[in-house]
Amino acid sequence: MRRSATVLGLVILAWSMGSAVGSISATSATASASILIGKPRVHFAPDLPGRRTITILAVGSDARPGQNPLRLRADSIHLIFLSPRTEHAVVAGIPRDSWVSIPGHGSNKINSALSSGGPPLLVQTVERAFGTRIDYWAVTSFWGIADMVREVGGLKVRVPFRMKDVFSGSDFRPGLRELNGAEVLAFARDRHSVPGGDFGRQENGGRVFLAALAQFQREFLRDPSRLLVWVGAGMRHMDTDLPVGEVIELALEVTDVNLKHVRNIVFPGGTGSVGASSVVFLSMSSARRIVADARGDGALRRGNVPRSPTGHR
Repeated sequence: MRRSATVLGLVILAWSMGSAVGSISATSATASASILIGKPRVHFAPDLPGRRTITILAVGSDARPGQNPLRLRADSIHLIFLSPRTEHAVVAGIPRDSWVSIPGHGSNKINSALSSGGPPLLVQTVERAFGTRIDYWAVTSFWGIADMVREVGGLKVRVPFRMKDVFSGSDFRPGLRELNGAEVLAFARDRHSVPGGDFGRQENGGRVFLAALAQFQREFLRDPSRLLVWVGAGMRHMDTDLPVGEVIELALEVTDVNLKHVRNIVFPGGTGSVGASSVVFLSMSSARRIVADARGDGALRRGNVPRSPTGHR
């Protein structure tokens, strides 16, 4: 049972936010896959289980059906810091319009790094901007998220405030809601009716991850056979060359994380403009302090926890 649960932990991490593990080539990925997973350093494997914090770059691609998710702009970006030693984790949202230096491409919105050079360039951009090393990356597509939520029968998400947005299709009242695949996608993509705009949108992405992990734990305790449904929903959409043993080891760490010890934050900053473009200017000093702190033990000291951009933890 524990071996199966470890695989499931990876699936939850992968399909709910785009984060997973693997070693797929960014140039050979098929456009039909909805979870494309890889690691920047092919010959490097973290000590799993080990004492060092694992850093995962989770990306939601702007690709539509028939398009290669690895060659379109990033629609959502999160850094996940997972500590096997403490069983703590930090999920840190990076607003997609964040203005950063992209190696070899000047300064631009961070989401353009994926379309300009695939996961390798986005990884390099994030590592240089925030002073961290990425151990694993993964990219998911819009249609993949919707399909997988549908396959597990929907997802219970606590909606923190009224949401109604014609662009994303969100129309939710506050409270615990049973959302289908399209609704989960609308919840995660709404940035017009959400307090804090793109900052609040990234916080909602973290809420989806926490909701998926919590729901699996509830369902498995009631009926262990639900394990097969969740595993199938992820594996049918996943493409990776990572050795099975490494997948299992990392997934084990994900599964063991206590929900009470997962911190969902967004890097702080403000909005502005560059030419005719609206952009996000992050407080890079604060972001780097957060990253340095999270890399230590997967947790944050109180002074490094930024305020919620929506006012709802």
